[in-house]
Amino acid sequence: MKCVIIDDEPLAIDVLTRHIKSTDGLTLVRSFENAFEALYYVQTQSVDLIFLDIQMPRVNGLQFIKILKYPPKIIITTAYKEYALEALEHSVVDYLLKPIPYDRFLNAVGKSMESPPIRRVSAPTNQVAENRYFFLKEGSMYVKIYEDDICYLHGDKNYCTIQLKDHKISVRGNLSYYGNRFSRDGFMRVHRSYFVSLNRIDRYDSDSLWINGDCIPIGRTYKKPLMDWLTKRTL
Repeated sequence: MKCVIIDDEPLAIDVLTRHIKSTDGLTLVRSFENAFEALYYVQTQSVDLIFLDIQMPRVNGLQFIKILKYPPKIIITTAYKEYALEALEHSVVDYLLKPIPYDRFLNAVGKSMESPPIRRVSAPTNQVAENRYFFLKEGSMYVKIYEDDICYLHGDKNYCTIQLKDHKISVRGNLSYYGNRFSRDGFMRVHRSYFVSLNRIDRYDSDSLWINGDCIPIGRTYKKPLMDWLTKRTL
């Protein structure tokens, strides 16, 4: 079983990593210190089992479960007893309290191997999940956006503007952080300040693109791969 750990405590990640390595049939493929960074990976890769903490910054474990359209099997790993009932309502395999002894860990893993899979996903790394979406923090609110609605991303120092079909949102974080989390097949960096949705390009010349009525400059460093992509689609 391919496993992912999502926990903001490095010590907890270390303990779970040792437990996984000591257990036949389990392979740790990735670990993340927050659920937001794990979202793209879990939605686009083949994952069988997640060891998920609850109390984490930005997006907590229960919010993370609700965001996933097709969640794999999930074992909660937390120091808090009070979320057990709510977690079990989301059909988690088990609810482990920290510190997690190996025998208790092994019992939970056994349950996960016996329970029927919620889904089997074998998505190649270049395949985009249908209608994939994210929750991004704008001000004090988390805003849901669909990847298919994104026209382009514009970075300005520590902020990124995400232009959608009919409006835009501004989020804290640099351009690379957000641009690299969207589909590699669907998005391309065309300038040090811009990532664009390739399917949203309306017109182009040797120096610029036009998307949704806006002119996007093409940077010299990024010109060749973009023109190679465009040339294949030009009659």
